[in-house]
Amino acid sequence: MKALVVEPTLTYKLLLESLFKDRSCEILMLSSGKEGLAGLKETDFDLVCVALHLEDMSGIDFCRALRSRGNLTLPVIMMTSEEDKCIFEEGMAAGVTEIFRKEDLLAITKYLTTFKEQDVAARSLSGKVLCVVANVPLSSLLKNQLTDMGLKIEHVRGGEEAYQKFNTLKYDLIITDILLDGPMSGLALVREVRRGPENKRMIPILVLSSLKDTARKIETLRSGANDYVSKPVISAELAARVRNLITTKKLLDQVETHQVHLKEMAMTDSLTGLYNRHCLNEIAPRYISEAGRHHFPLSVIVIDLDNFKHINDTYGHNTGDLVLTQVATLLKKSCRQEDIAARFGGEEFLLILPHCTGEDAAKKAEILRKKIEALKPNAIQITGSFGVSQLPMGGLSSFEEVFVMADKAVYEAKASGRNLVVLSQEDEGL
Repeated sequence: MKALVVEPTLTYKLLLESLFKDRSCEILMLSSGKEGLAGLKETDFDLVCVALHLEDMSGIDFCRALRSRGNLTLPVIMMTSEEDKCIFEEGMAAGVTEIFRKEDLLAITKYLTTFKEQDVAARSLSGKVLCVVANVPLSSLLKNQLTDMGLKIEHVRGGEEAYQKFNTLKYDLIITDILLDGPMSGLALVREVRRGPENKRMIPILVLSSLKDTARKIETLRSGANDYVSKPVISAELAARVRNLITTKKLLDQVETHQVHLKEMAMTDSLTGLYNRHCLNEIAPRYISEAGRHHFPLSVIVIDLDNFKHINDTYGHNTGDLVLTQVATLLKKSCRQEDIAARFGGEEFLLILPHCTGEDAAKKAEILRKKIEALKPNAIQITGSFGVSQLPMGGLSSFEEVFVMADKAVYEAKASGRNLVVLSQEDEGL
C-alpha cells in the first residue's frame, strides 16, 4: 500500500511515519500542498493523509484541487487540532473522506489498521464471477478489472444462458446488466435465481444499470439484487462493492461450513463416525412413524461385541478402539443408503433397516456375523451377538419397543453361547 502524507510539522510527520511503517506501508512525506499535488502526478497512491494547515494552502483547498483534477475516488483523510463543525462540513464538501483530530491517535491507528487489512484483502481476493453483459465495451472493462482483482470471470450475453450456468456451476457472485440479449432481462434473471435451488439461491447479485430514478432502483433491490452500480461504471466503486459482496459471501460460507461441522459433531460418534445415541433418539422415531404411516416393514438389528472388556483389559484401550472402528467401517460398507448405522454405546451397535422384514434382517445379520468373525483386527479373534426385531405391521409402536425386543434377542444370543443371531420371538409369528 502506498500513502502520501502532507504534513508541515516535523514532530507529527515522524509520528505518522511510524504509524504507516508499522503497517508495512510505503509513504511519501511532503510538507506543502504544492509538493503534494506534484507528487500525485508522478505516483499512484492508495491513500492521502493531509493536515488542515499547510505551508501554502489549507488541507481543504488541497483536497478541492485534488478532486478538480478528476481524482474522485482516492481516499483522503485530514488531520486537524480544531473542533470547529464548519471545518468538518467544509472538508466533507471538498471531498475529504475522513477527518481526525490529531490528538486522537487511537482513532487514526484503528482507521489505518482497517484500511490496510481491506487493502490486503482486496489484493488477495479470490472467487468466480458470472458476468451477464451484452454490451461489448462494458464486458471488456469488467473482465479486465475483475481479473486484476484476482477473480475468475465467465461471461455470457443472455439471461437464459446465465441461468443454465448458474444451475450447473458454482459461482461466488453474479454481475448482470439490466438489458441483455434475448427475452430475459437482468431483473428477470435475478428473480429466477432467487427462486432457484435452495442451496444456491442466496448467491450475491450485483446489478448494473443506467436507470437513475429511485423507483427503478428500489425495484432492483426488491427483485432480489444485493446491490447495484450506476453506469457509467466507476472502477473504484465497482471494486469496493464486488469486494464487499464476495467477502461477505465467503464469511457466510465459513459460518455455514462451521455449522454443518458442529451438527455433524453433535450427531456422530467421534471414534467411529457412526451416528451416536443422541442422534438416534432424534431420527429413529421419524423412521418408525414413516414406516407405520406408509405400511412398509422396518427392522432393527442390535449388535453387541462378545467379551469386549477382555479385549480392553488384555490388549489395551487403543486396540479396543481399533476393534470398534473396524467394526464400524464394516457396518457402514454393508448398509444401504437408506439404512441407519449407529454406535449405541460402548461395544454396542444398532442398525435401522427400512423396507426390510425381520426374516430378511436376520439373514443380513448372519452375513454380518460371519464378516465380523473373519475381521480379526490386529490378529485378534472377535465375534458379536445379534438381536433382530421387526416393527409390527399395522400396529402402533415406538422405537423404544422395537429396540427392547432386539435387545432381549441379543441377551438370548449371549445366553445361548454368543456369536449368534436371534430373531425376536415376537417376530416369529409375523
